[in-house]
Amino acid sequence: MRPPRNDDGVSLVELLVAIALMAMVGAMFTGGILQIYKSVNKADSAYTAQTQVNSAFSRLDSEIRYSRSVSTPAKVSGDFYVEYLVELNDVDTCVELRLRTSTSELQRRSWSQGVTPVTPTGWTTLASGVTSTTPFTTYAVDKNSLTGFRFQRLTVNFYTAAGGAGTGSTRQTNVTFSALNATAGDNVSTCTEGRSVSS
Repeated sequence: MRPPRNDDGVSLVELLVAIALMAMVGAMFTGGILQIYKSVNKADSAYTAQTQVNSAFSRLDSEIRYSRSVSTPAKVSGDFYVEYLVELNDVDTCVELRLRTSTSELQRRSWSQGVTPVTPTGWTTLASGVTSTTPFTTYAVDKNSLTGFRFQRLTVNFYTAAGGAGTGSTRQTNVTFSALNATAGDNVSTCTEGRSVSS
């Protein structure tokens, strides 16, 4: 006589238990992969936003540092503006910065000073995803004070979403530039004529 063979297979209950276990393992694995993806995406968004702002501020530093005058910032039609006068390629050039609130973009354009009519270049986006309630603040020359400054200064203050829009996490960038060629006699309304020229 032959011994009984053990090839009856598995019962329906055992099969259902195995499927349930595999479904749980698959769900945990998928959840883990999604969490890793979200973390990487958040870090990448934060890095991209901060890199944009740093690049914009490096460019502004090279221009504002040598400007001869910085205007008084203003809010026009919901957007924030500030202008400065600088020599670019041996030409006196007005440069205008704008925080466009509808698109959360820091933008720049320029035109030659003294040319009528004012014909600015198109807006160039320096950074996107930026917000602020007071993006531009200027400080006048203060030669009389012991702790005063001999040059005009422009403070640029922005918030960027640290992990992309909707994450609720923001980073603040607050930088003060000194206009080393701007003295007490400079006109704070320099180059403001560009504000009336639509984009």
